[in-house]
Amino acid sequence: MKNTLKKSLFVGVAALGLVAAVGTANATSASAKSYAKVTSNKALGGDATTRNVNFTGKSALYTKAGTLRGARVKASKAVLSSFANSKSSQHNVRAYRVAATNRGSVYYKVVSFDGAYRGWIYGGKSTGAFGGGVAQYNTTTDPQASTDTSSSVNSSASINTQGQTTGLSATQKAATYKIANPGTSNDGTEVTYTYPAWTQYKKGRVITDSTPYKDATFKVTDQTTRTREGDLWVKIEATDAANSKANGWILYSGLKQATPATPAENFNADTSVKIAYRDVSTGKTLSNTNTWTTASTGTKQGNSVGALVNAKAQNLGTFIAATGAPSGYKLNTTSGDLKGDGSNVVVTPALSSATFGATLTVDVTPVSSATKVKLQMPGTNGTVNQSLTASDFLYGYPDLTTSAQNESLPPVGTPNGMFTVAKYFDSNSQFTKDINDSTKSNTVQTVQRLHSDIWNSNGQETFGDVTGFYGQKDPNRSTTAIPVYYFYVYNPTETAKANASQLQNGSSVNLVFDRYSTNRTPDPVRTDLNTNTDFIAK
Repeated sequence: MKNTLKKSLFVGVAALGLVAAVGTANATSASAKSYAKVTSNKALGGDATTRNVNFTGKSALYTKAGTLRGARVKASKAVLSSFANSKSSQHNVRAYRVAATNRGSVYYKVVSFDGAYRGWIYGGKSTGAFGGGVAQYNTTTDPQASTDTSSSVNSSASINTQGQTTGLSATQKAATYKIANPGTSNDGTEVTYTYPAWTQYKKGRVITDSTPYKDATFKVTDQTTRTREGDLWVKIEATDAANSKANGWILYSGLKQATPATPAENFNADTSVKIAYRDVSTGKTLSNTNTWTTASTGTKQGNSVGALVNAKAQNLGTFIAATGAPSGYKLNTTSGDLKGDGSNVVVTPALSSATFGATLTVDVTPVSSATKVKLQMPGTNGTVNQSLTASDFLYGYPDLTTSAQNESLPPVGTPNGMFTVAKYFDSNSQFTKDINDSTKSNTVQTVQRLHSDIWNSNGQETFGDVTGFYGQKDPNRSTTAIPVYYFYVYNPTETAKANASQLQNGSSVNLVFDRYSTNRTPDPVRTDLNTNTDFIAK
């Protein structure tokens, strides 16, 4: 999760009268003893989460705009400068009003997240970007990539959640967790939060006591680090819907690995052969194993397996072929495609010499995971794109049928394989057609422009029908009588800008969606297609 601030703070700035007020210099030279006058004082519009700022130490905090009569200092430049480098997210700051003076200066009213400091601060000469005493600020940042570059999962690995600041490895992402010390402490480790603590203004806890969830297990669905503290937070989701009220953000150090069930040991040296797997790219034997057991009686350790079969009438070779390779790998063959009887699988020792009680090692090659996508909105004025989550959409993430995913996304290949982004995601690609096709998605809808019923992020009306996905209600435009919804439309051009021209197979592709607003009522979500969101990196 990454909260990317937008430099453009208003919807229809001109409509607020700020451009003229800020951009026009006072025609009459003020005397040295005269005070400035406020020509405009408005609440800031747009998504509140995009107005997080940081003090620069270049201006003090005042009770009113600093050049007005009676303005008093609430916090000096030195004090605010110390907050700028604070290691506590309680010193994060939100801007919520803007004032312009007849001298062409802009002042912002701000409040620290802990509520200790509230007042007006000089913000430069333009409402188009923060300046002066405040600068835009991301309260959370994407964690550094895990040092574990393998995409495979080691189900037997023991996980230590303490002290980690890098992103989760594949094994950690796949693991199941419990809250380590259930209780009521508000320190980030015992209860869950709507956002990582103190990273969004007035956004607090989901639950205040995790004791009722002491036995609940959770999967990790997202991760981020707090910019000031650098600590790793994860979003958790209960594996049992009955515990879903506890879903939210928590410090990764507040979790412990849930003890996996121990599989029953069914290996008998007199009746079984163990199958191990060797990763040919590293030469290392994987922890994954399988066991083939004969249906015959009277066999002893060291006897030849020969053509004997198991309870499913599979001989040893057929069993190896049918079982396949561990997740993330494929079986190596001496030539051509894998044969159903396993006769061309690379096995040591050879199948023909297999004996009961022995271990056969099968060579496997790693393959990349399927290509997935991450959803984003374009940043404004050069800012970084803003991530979109399932909760941003009215009906959850955009969905596609499995066949549409197979036909439109890059195929699974070897880790060294590459694909060209434009080939799969430009305006003429199959993916662009499929994501806008109501025969391949239950949630895609088309807004038919009848009057002034859909407009872009700059408040400009669009012309023609627009196809995309409904978002949540636009809080800045909705009224009790007329609800206005966000509407997300896939943008191939911005997608190309958000990715390298070529990516390795299995990479996550950044898909960019433009955000519109519409007062057209959304249709109910359909359920006639068998769709899923497996292609989205969650």
